[in-house]
Amino acid sequence: MKSKFLFVPLSVLLFAVASCDVERSEKYQTLLAERDSLYTEAVAAKGGFDQALNTINEIENALESVRAQENIIMMENMEGNTNRAVSEINAIQQTLQENRNKIDKLEKQLAEQGATSKALNQTVSRLKKQLEEKDVFINNLREELQQSRQEIANLNEQVSNLNEDIDALNSNLDVMSVQNAAQQATIESQDAMLNTVWVCIAPQDVLVEKGVVSKGGLFQSSEISKQGFDKSQFVQGNKRDLEIIPLNTKKPKIMTNHPENSYQVNEEESGAKVLQILDKEAFWSMSNYLVVSIK
Repeated sequence: MKSKFLFVPLSVLLFAVASCDVERSEKYQTLLAERDSLYTEAVAAKGGFDQALNTINEIENALESVRAQENIIMMENMEGNTNRAVSEINAIQQTLQENRNKIDKLEKQLAEQGATSKALNQTVSRLKKQLEEKDVFINNLREELQQSRQEIANLNEQVSNLNEDIDALNSNLDVMSVQNAAQQATIESQDAMLNTVWVCIAPQDVLVEKGVVSKGGLFQSSEISKQGFDKSQFVQGNKRDLEIIPLNTKKPKIMTNHPENSYQVNEEESGAKVLQILDKEAFWSMSNYLVVSIK
């Protein structure tokens, strides 16, 4: 049996030997380490970039939500819902603070990673500026809201004071109304007393019997009694209303004193006489009593 030898070119053998020497060399190992480090940094940078984009999206969404809440706050302030508006402002300020913290954290991460993206840095700066502007706006809105609440409180106090004044005035009016009613009643009572007159028309013997007139004698005529007499025989009237007084007789005799020109006695078709008062003030000026003796 013949032996078989594998023939390998000398150049190939030399290359293989040289390759083994290169891979084992320190320079080659250093290059491999640098390559792996660059790859790791690239992967980390990509992860940081993705995280930065997510953070930016979160902040922009938060700012959009703040804009919507601002409109709600202004509407609630106009409608007088100040308590709810204050609650909304507190929530917005908390949101702004959370997103400022995110911006600070993002800037720190970018600085640690040595990120040099101009667009990314500009975006971060823009978001920081928007957050600052929103913070100023919300603070101003809070001040305006506090001012509105103070004005509302002042108005409520004024309304309360006005209501108290109105209640006091109403109370005074009630007192005055009672006083006026009492005064009016007094005036009406006094007026009635001043204008009350008493009329008695009766036969002579009845007038004497009731003590209204004296009996008289042979040489003395009857006259109105100066002593107390029975008022039950008199009819009460108001002198302002009395104009015609029926006497129910053909021969009346007026016993009380009244100015002659203040009245006249007329005869009706039946022959009965009536007393017509021509001047009421004058007729009753001498006495509030009218006594007529009839037959």
